[in-house]
Amino acid sequence: MEETKRTFSEEEEMFDPLTEKLFAAYVQRYRYAAIGALTKGVAHNLNGVLQILSMRTELLQGSLLKEGEMAIPAVLQKVGQCFEQVQKMKMMIEALIQKGIHDVEDGPQRIDLNDLLEEELSLLKHNLFFKHQVVMRKDFASQLPSLHGYYVDFSQGLSNLIQNAIEAMEESPKKELTLTTERQGHQINVRVHDTGCGLSEEVRPRLFRPFFTTKGEHHFGLGLFISRRILAPYGASFRYDFQNGETTFWINLPV
Repeated sequence: MEETKRTFSEEEEMFDPLTEKLFAAYVQRYRYAAIGALTKGVAHNLNGVLQILSMRTELLQGSLLKEGEMAIPAVLQKVGQCFEQVQKMKMMIEALIQKGIHDVEDGPQRIDLNDLLEEELSLLKHNLFFKHQVVMRKDFASQLPSLHGYYVDFSQGLSNLIQNAIEAMEESPKKELTLTTERQGHQINVRVHDTGCGLSEEVRPRLFRPFFTTKGEHHFGLGLFISRRILAPYGASFRYDFQNGETTFWINLPV
């Protein structure tokens, strides 16, 4: 059985001031790119819902013109279907608005980690691969203590890990993503497990290095680096484990 474990503490590499500024600029660019991809995906989903609404409306109109009062039962059924699609649009828009509100919060706040993860998963429904091919499993501990900090930091740090796990399964025959939260003493543990193809021994030591990627030129290679860097001030530590090609990441957060 193949097994590799490694732990990263909260200690971070120190860079000179100019390099720090460059990294800060890249982090901001990375966030803008993520928001752009999210908006594009939500717009795609909204367009699909609008097409369904348009089709249902045309059917309603045709039924009324053709059958008059006899069409009322069928019309009521189609009205109900239209209402369901409107509710879907409302939920997508509300999730996007809520994400925007959190991302521009001026100060730290109390954060329910389970709610944050649910929100991130809801937004991931714009990803067609995740929506239609990935089996999602959740095991969230009840009554977790709140964390205190900037919502955008925890959102970005955790969503990067989840997105990495999803991308790792694109070529895998088995596609299962498992998210787990639990409390152990004075810390909360978040576990992200995927059934992707794993990573070779050669690349594992470079996982958290900036600009390192195995996914091609269209990826920044900043996801894991940013996750570790923005969560380090909260005392977060990272650990990963490879077994039989599957990958598990843990983030341990003190409370």
